Amino acid sequence: MNIYDTKSVHCSRCGKFIGEIDYDTIVTLPKCGKCVNPLPENEDKASYIISKYGRNVEAIV
Repeated sequence: MNIYDTKSVHCSRCGKFIGEIDYDTIVTLPKCGKCVNPLPENEDKASYIISKYGRNVEAIV
């Protein structure tokens, strides 16, 4: 197989490049990691984790 037997795959939501696959492969609605599991960033991430796992912070640490 050479580089001409592949095609580029882009996220169906944001258009970000995901990778390359065989030319004959069919992918329906590919999504990048951020679109599949969007997590808040920085300071919002801590409050998201605490609210997701409850108020028992000792269980997380």
